[in-house]
Amino acid sequence: MLILKSEGITGILDEGTLTAYFGKEQISLPKNAFLEPGDSIRIRNRDFLVLKPDSIFFNEIAGRNTQAILPFDSSYIIYAAGILPGSHILEAGAGTGSLSYSILKAIGKEGKLVTLDLNEKTIGIARSNIEKFMPPDNWETIAADVRIENFKEKYDAAILDIPDPWNAVENMRKCIKPGGYLVTYSPNFNQAEKNVLTMKNSKFYVLETVELIKRNIIVRENATRPDNNIVDHTAFISFGVRTSMM
Repeated sequence: MLILKSEGITGILDEGTLTAYFGKEQISLPKNAFLEPGDSIRIRNRDFLVLKPDSIFFNEIAGRNTQAILPFDSSYIIYAAGILPGSHILEAGAGTGSLSYSILKAIGKEGKLVTLDLNEKTIGIARSNIEKFMPPDNWETIAADVRIENFKEKYDAAILDIPDPWNAVENMRKCIKPGGYLVTYSPNFNQAEKNVLTMKNSKFYVLETVELIKRNIIVRENATRPDNNIVDHTAFISFGVRTSMM
């Protein structure tokens, strides 16, 4: 699969069938078409750039049936939680699959991602979205409660995008490797406070709590200015390290 990008429009190109998808609209390309990232193609009087299916385009293609974790939050979570090729990661809260996709890209085929969600329908939406981009062979999805699930393996990091992460902290201590990371993602101050205090009480070393702000710049000759649509709050993200203290 490849991405087709023009200003204000993002589509998918199925390389096997040479079909371009723009939402529900399907456009068949010439059978002899051969496109690679960096190429351009004209479709219905509009020029499109051909791009790799990178994480930054996921939300544009998947839509937002639930609140999606945006790319700049995902990238910082992956960076700060030390998620690398080969990592084994636990995630609670499937959402649209946005964070899951970014993690799968980061851990590679040798890694493993396990995602829990109470709602099987949400899991189905996330899986359907990710399968548009890649075959998620090393991704396990479970309809279960992360607060009480009995995990049989140890993980390098766990990420909680649920309404009450603090209620899952003690269970996470049982399944995160010493030195591994616990990440909580919560939209308001009271939730962030509960997350941090509970992590400290459960012998996690809390590194930081951050809020990321993204401001796009509109660049035009003699008229460059900040975009008025600033993404000034998504969530408060807390990072704790699982210590070996009992």
